[in-house]
Amino acid sequence: MKILSRYILRELFTYFSITLFIFTGVLFTMRVLKLTSLIVNKGVLLSQVGMVFLAVVPAFLEIAVPLAALLGPILTFARLSGDSEVIVIRASGVSLFQLIRPVLIFGVFVTLLALGVSHVLKPWGFKTLSNTLFEIARTKSTAGLEPGVFNDLGQIILYGEEIDSKSGEMKNVLIDERTPNGSSRVILAQEGTIQPDPENRAINFNLRNGEIHEEAEGKYILTRYVSNQIVLDPSKLDGSEGVQKERRVRELYWSELREEKRSIRELLNTPPDLEITPDTDQEQGEETLLEETATEDVSAQAPPPPTEEELESRLRRVVFEMHTRFSLPFATILLALIGMPLGIQSPRSQKTWG
Repeated sequence: MKILSRYILRELFTYFSITLFIFTGVLFTMRVLKLTSLIVNKGVLLSQVGMVFLAVVPAFLEIAVPLAALLGPILTFARLSGDSEVIVIRASGVSLFQLIRPVLIFGVFVTLLALGVSHVLKPWGFKTLSNTLFEIARTKSTAGLEPGVFNDLGQIILYGEEIDSKSGEMKNVLIDERTPNGSSRVILAQEGTIQPDPENRAINFNLRNGEIHEEAEGKYILTRYVSNQIVLDPSKLDGSEGVQKERRVRELYWSELREEKRSIRELLNTPPDLEITPDTDQEQGEETLLEETATEDVSAQAPPPPTEEELESRLRRVVFEMHTRFSLPFATILLALIGMPLGIQSPRSQKTWG
């Protein structure tokens, strides 16, 4: 039985490897044209495209591993049946029930492989993919800034007498910002820096020693500041898509998923009267001080807290992702066991393939 088990295991892993490579290649080919357009249409660096290709592989493996776990035993026992080896094995006194042991060992191995893909490789791949797309959007939007020229960045128009493309340092900056309500304001700064924020998927313009000129309710308002920060979503700089500021649940590791689930439930169980409210006294004081540090967000002055419906929707996505991390891997062992009886064929007078 040891020799027979090793023989069947070798056949199982051989066909599993072949089908896994084929399924991954087919799924990968479906995305090649879309990823290739990054090079042709947007002029993305080859290294960045290579990282994108590498990051999408775990998502394909999550589907390809269960499929290969089913097709591997089918092809193995179909070949054994076609060569009449199953008849010889049974004639030697070995029952089909005894042949389940190598299939079970194979199923446990494939299940552990699928668990590693869903818990480690999958979140790494999606996180790397989002960070790479963020870097592509940031590079295409801000790396080409020219000094002494009005640069159109979607929501803002940026002018700087001196702009260092490597360090992001700027001097004598003028920013024309278009707010969502259709109005505009002019921001002046003696100096500033451009700093990407991969964690929050945003680009920060840190300005120092300047003024803000704007019109509100028919009044002209002048604000002087020591430091000011403008936060931009890179997906809105040049109309590109695919960059999200909020981390998707697929990018979270298992410990982060549990922490996310716990924090959302705590927010849902928090009574309304215990919610944190903004300090109105501080806001009124900032209007009277001319050298108070200001933080401005182009998309929203003060983002509203998430509603109960949004929290519940986020919680459902987190719980669904947690169940998915185990459902697909444990399905592989069942698919492997199902593949054995599906692959065994009745003896025929001639071989048939297909």
